[in-house]
Amino acid sequence: AYAKAFPQEAAEFTRRMKGEMPSDFDAKANEFIAKLQANPAKIASRKASQNAIEAFGPLLPEFLGGSADLAPSNLTLWSGSKPINEDAAGNYIHYGVREFGMTAIANGIALHGGFLPYTSTFLMFVEYARNAVRMAALMKQRQVMVYTHDS
Repeated sequence: AYAKAFPQEAAEFTRRMKGEMPSDFDAKANEFIAKLQANPAKIASRKASQNAIEAFGPLLPEFLGGSADLAPSNLTLWSGSKPINEDAAGNYIHYGVREFGMTAIANGIALHGGFLPYTSTFLMFVEYARNAVRMAALMKQRQVMVYTHDS
């Protein structure tokens, strides 16, 4: 009934739950990568990851994530970021200083399906998230973990 009433939304829901990328993602990602290769820039790795998030975020409506209280430093806020609030709309989670909780939440989001979670913190703080990172690896979870400079 839902698929008949809302065919586009049902197709998008099915794509996301299957873990498939949008049909044009590969072409657009390759175009972005080719531009970078043609004109390499000497930038900090955290700026490079911000550029990637900025390029891929608009292509992936399922991209959902945030940072452990370090967004201004690890550059995970992008132009399409909308903080999640009471109405659950949005795509950016302000986790606060809780690297383990952030990564464990991303594990749960990945296990549920339908979203591509990303998390970010300084490289040295991965120690706080280690058990959740290990579980994500053991479960072969589909998520992006951005670890930036060592403060």
